[in-house]
Amino acid sequence: MKAVLFDCDGLMFDTEAEAQKIWKRMAEEKGIDLPEDFRYHITGTGKRDYVWIDSIKGLREALPEISGKRFDLDYWRSFEPDSLNKKGLKELFAWLRDNGYKTAVCSSSRSEYVKALISTVSGGLPVEVIVGGDHVTRSKPDPQIFLLGAKTLGVEPEECLVLEDSKFGIMAAAAAHMRSVFIEDTIEPDAQMEALIDMRADDLSRVIGILKEMEAAQ
Repeated sequence: MKAVLFDCDGLMFDTEAEAQKIWKRMAEEKGIDLPEDFRYHITGTGKRDYVWIDSIKGLREALPEISGKRFDLDYWRSFEPDSLNKKGLKELFAWLRDNGYKTAVCSSSRSEYVKALISTVSGGLPVEVIVGGDHVTRSKPDPQIFLLGAKTLGVEPEECLVLEDSKFGIMAAAAAHMRSVFIEDTIEPDAQMEALIDMRADDLSRVIGILKEMEAAQ
């Protein structure tokens, strides 16, 4: 392994639960009845791929306003430093830098949103490349975003380890022929995910041990 590709929401930052609250609150204000499993549809993919929205009355018309609130950069920048960090975030990035691994954040969200979240980390993060949904034409579960991340870093897909918390992300990693580590946030794996997940970790700091084991096995 030469590179680690990170998802963003729910993996690096504790944003998914807050995002789902925004969706629910704004939908209720507009009298829209969201299904209980809506989080499975919105987690890990870009809004251009919200193919399910036409099945919910009024959601298509309300989507621009909901999305605008969900991705309000000033709102996310307003959080206290490090308050959004997932456990082990800074520790893992520091270890990867010190041990010669390349890093990229590959998020279905726009790159400016990713940068806004990274700005809340005290001291910043040594991220080499950010690939956002605005850099690709197809969102996860399509592998395009991970393949672009690998290409930009100058490594082969099989040299990349993907860290993900979503079903669409795990599917994209498998389609890119990259190994994956699943770190659970708000999505519990279904049978399809279980078949595609290569490894699991309780938090980001545990990825260090996984990489050490992979190095030792070479």
